[in-house]
Amino acid sequence: MVTNHWHTHFAVYKGIEFEADNDRDGNIFLSTRDAAIGIIFNFKKVGDIYIKEVSPYEVTKYCERYFLAKYKGKKVAIMWVNGDEVDIHPDPEDITYNQLKRLGFKQVEKGVYQKTLPPSELTDIHAEDDDSLKWTKQDYDECHKQ
Repeated sequence: MVTNHWHTHFAVYKGIEFEADNDRDGNIFLSTRDAAIGIIFNFKKVGDIYIKEVSPYEVTKYCERYFLAKYKGKKVAIMWVNGDEVDIHPDPEDITYNQLKRLGFKQVEKGVYQKTLPPSELTDIHAEDDDSLKWTKQDYDECHKQ
């Protein structure tokens, strides 16, 4: 697993996928730890990472990537990776309250259940992308009207 978070934004810029984020104005901020890539694409060095601000029209893909899996046959989202453990949340459409209790999920706040376990207990670990480029372009266009 490459990230500590259950979801991360990515953008494809000049054929390369970068970790990314955006602001309310629709600008996309690309980041890399690869100094050679940062220098080639004229990124600004900030601490130990390289960052570049681009418009959504300069990228070919911008998405939010979710990490999902199955735990004992039930769909779960991987919320956090911490060393040799992961925190998972169940898919509420795939599990009943009694199954939550039987599988050892703990309620962490009203209506939110979580379990910490080694990733070896998960099957079908995969990522899914939720395309955000259209919405980011709309935000950008709205904020950059003349």
